[in-house]
Amino acid sequence: MAIATRVFEMRVLAPSADQCAECASRLCAQVSGIEGVELAQCDHVSATMRVRFDPTLVTPEVIEAEARAAGLRIAQSIAHAAYRLHGLDCPDCARGLEASIVRLDGIVSANVNFASATLLVEHRPGEDPTGGLREMLGEMGYGADRLEPGGKTEPAGSGAGGSKRMRADLLTAVSGSATAVGWALASAGAADASVAAYVVAIATGGALTARRSIASLRARVTDMNVLMSIAVLGAVAIGEWAEAAMVVFLFALGGALESRSLERTRRSIRDLLDLAPSLARVRRGESIVEVAPDEVRVGEVVLVRPGERVPLDGVVTDGVSAVDASAVTGESVPETRSPGDPVFAGSLNQGGVLEVRVSATGTDSTLSRIVSLVEEAQASRAPVQSTVDRFARWYTPSVIVLAASVATLPPVLGPLLGFDAGPWGEWFYRALVVLVVSCPCALVVSTPVAVVSGITRATRDGVLVKGGAFLEAAADVRAVAFDKTGTLTYGRPEVADVVGLRGASAQEVLRIAAALAGGSTHPLSRAVARAAEGVEGPMAVDVIEEAGRGLMGLVDGVPFALGSAAFMRDLGCLDEDAEMEVERLEGDGHTVVVVARTGPEGRGREAVGVIGVSDEVRIEAVAATAALKRGGIRHLVMLTGDNERAASAVADRAGMTGYKARLLPGDKLDAVRALKRRHGVVAMVGDGVNDAPALAAADLGIAMGAAASHTALEAASVAVLSDDLRSLSSLFDLGRRTLANVRQNVAFSIVTKAAVLAAALAGYAPLWLAVFADTGVTLLVILNGLRLLRVRPLPR
Repeated sequence: MAIATRVFEMRVLAPSADQCAECASRLCAQVSGIEGVELAQCDHVSATMRVRFDPTLVTPEVIEAEARAAGLRIAQSIAHAAYRLHGLDCPDCARGLEASIVRLDGIVSANVNFASATLLVEHRPGEDPTGGLREMLGEMGYGADRLEPGGKTEPAGSGAGGSKRMRADLLTAVSGSATAVGWALASAGAADASVAAYVVAIATGGALTARRSIASLRARVTDMNVLMSIAVLGAVAIGEWAEAAMVVFLFALGGALESRSLERTRRSIRDLLDLAPSLARVRRGESIVEVAPDEVRVGEVVLVRPGERVPLDGVVTDGVSAVDASAVTGESVPETRSPGDPVFAGSLNQGGVLEVRVSATGTDSTLSRIVSLVEEAQASRAPVQSTVDRFARWYTPSVIVLAASVATLPPVLGPLLGFDAGPWGEWFYRALVVLVVSCPCALVVSTPVAVVSGITRATRDGVLVKGGAFLEAAADVRAVAFDKTGTLTYGRPEVADVVGLRGASAQEVLRIAAALAGGSTHPLSRAVARAAEGVEGPMAVDVIEEAGRGLMGLVDGVPFALGSAAFMRDLGCLDEDAEMEVERLEGDGHTVVVVARTGPEGRGREAVGVIGVSDEVRIEAVAATAALKRGGIRHLVMLTGDNERAASAVADRAGMTGYKARLLPGDKLDAVRALKRRHGVVAMVGDGVNDAPALAAADLGIAMGAAASHTALEAASVAVLSDDLRSLSSLFDLGRRTLANVRQNVAFSIVTKAAVLAAALAGYAPLWLAVFADTGVTLLVILNGLRLLRVRPLPR
């Protein structure tokens, strides 16, 4: 597959005067203007600029030269490469793996995400680290496939994971069989033969652990492989061959079971990519040709037969059919699609033949963007996970010190203090048990598995959560702010009434309004334009738009304005008659738009017509707000730029507990901040574009209908792809369940290990029980986290 875009970073010399926020924005804007650059993001705090570019149009060297010319002082250029890892079944090993990878030539940094089994490396541009990386990982018993944009793996090496897993399973089976044979021989009195069998069990089952522990020690990291190797060598040193073999076998078996359990979570999102078909039928000239979706260009028409999946995002140009988009939006009920309706890659055509004009290439399709964003979400760390990770960093060295103290202090201090502590061998054995039981694997894995399972479950239900931190925030939401148009309402307002003033006819008012609104994308402007279809009139010239207020321009050479009543009052255009009509329409629950002449101040400024526009409240809004209240969220506030009476009518019908009207985008931002001060954690629900400041200010920004909005996917922390308000209660419920699952896992890990540790110090815990307390508890924690995958959405 051809890579559509690439990403690299440039580090800025620090400290630098170029690192202020304003300068960063200016530099990013200049770099974004370079042909071939799709996105430039500057972070003045970390002193980095991240650039996504088309390698067929521009090179990193050209971008860097342009950045220098724009005033950026560059310390180092960085390229990125992502890999899917195979065989990563130990959460405590990820840190050692990162340290080993960073030692390779050309690699600047490495980040291993255990939950999603992915590796992101930063390396010097122009150098491909894949060869050396695969060789090093192979020596440690891991496999790696390079990831392309959109989450697919390159063809080369894609079978490495399966072959390594089969080899590991075979060695585990041999180790278990040899352990059983050794136990049988020992029971029959053949001591020497049993030791030989135990040696085979240790060599086969422990080979992978030994290789990884050596790599970790070289990287100056102590992980579970190191602790287990020390325990096995210690057991062998004191002649506990059976214990050593049992420990090796149980550890290998636990790792295999953990790997399979984790793969269920890791595979769940990647399976989405398989929904997109491998071939697309494209109409080229008079014939239909079958090509790979990556070879289809934007604007071409593809043919989708009944029972086939749509290969790429597009708009239906011919045909009518029921389309199941549940894989993308989570909406289980198929919807009828006809000419003019959008369809998404991966959707299933259940009815007639459709012809679809392609609107996005494969890597830019909604499905690919969802997969990429969820992969990023899986790689992010929730605040509770970061706390656990910091704890684990100093915990393992402390365990080694504790084990050494258990092995040496009692036998040494016993005689000095006048009591018999027992033989050295007994305390050495107890120290080995302490070493194994104290491994933090279960504790470390308790959070990421639950968070990734929660994110996966949400995605299946059509809710895209862009990180564990946002899922955690969803559990603590106490108030929700809603935008009105397009969120609580359908976002398709229609003209309900037109009133002419000062002798103007309704048709003339509509003609002038349509002329001004023709080039605007505002929902009210579009409503006016639709109402004026068929009405002939000129286009306005010199149109100026004031965001959230209205439009001004020349129609037939006369200055006119189209906007809210408040805007017209500021312009001095409303007289008593106009105010009466405004009041009447607002009393009926309409949004009012006024058309007025705007001559010089004090002369000729007068309203010539008033238009009443209405937007229906979504049919599911009342059920959605009722479910939120049942879930414990008592404060539901609507924020709108609409007039007081229209806002009150919509808020009442939608079940809001309050509303704020006549708000500009900046006012919505202030309103969200006020809600945070009053209630704590606040979610803001909007369309992801006009409400961007408020979405950013909220603890949880939720964009509705993001399947049709690239901007929403990029800007919001959560996107409700199905455009269904009832998904909100399921999201908050899932957040609470996920946080509860994490707490259960952490508590179970700590309590179980504390109990076995106490038994070990008292001499009542054998080494095999310590392995169970580590590997067994880790497996149980993983299985508990996987339960979130079966959580069903709340009834709608």
